[in-house]
Amino acid sequence: MTPGHAQAPFMPKPRFAHHNNCPRCPIIGAEDIPGDEYFELWGMRFSIAIARKIAAGHPLIPATPENFLQWLGWAHIEKQHLDHVPTNQGFGVVITLPFGIGTPMIDGNHRVLVAVIDRKPFSVVVLSEQESLDLLRRSMGAESADELWQDMHSHPSANQNESR
Repeated sequence: MTPGHAQAPFMPKPRFAHHNNCPRCPIIGAEDIPGDEYFELWGMRFSIAIARKIAAGHPLIPATPENFLQWLGWAHIEKQHLDHVPTNQGFGVVITLPFGIGTPMIDGNHRVLVAVIDRKPFSVVVLSEQESLDLLRRSMGAESADELWQDMHSHPSANQNESR
């Protein structure tokens, strides 16, 4: 402590906690802080808000065991989130990656799993490859998006469907 300066009283650091102690739930007190939710994959960031705008008005596709497994193969599921995930937030959104790489679900992963467990219907909108690229461009900028999209050409799963 320097002369002439009073020592500040001890101030504990604020403690942040997630609702339900679940890492997928919002931080308590942060519900009023605006911010987009994103799905991240291989350095790409897909805005969920923009995805839902693009998906609006598209036909809904019911989830089946076959497509459900295909979509969820890309997801990280937090098991503790399943018992309290809100199931009334509408359809899920699936994107189409280039070069036949796959179709990951970017919104609704936990909701579709709960629906399957509870044997309830769940539907998604599947964005085309072009719509998925447009989403990525709007989410993170055209230059970065185009570079990452083209880099997927060298992905091990690229063009697997062409050789079958």
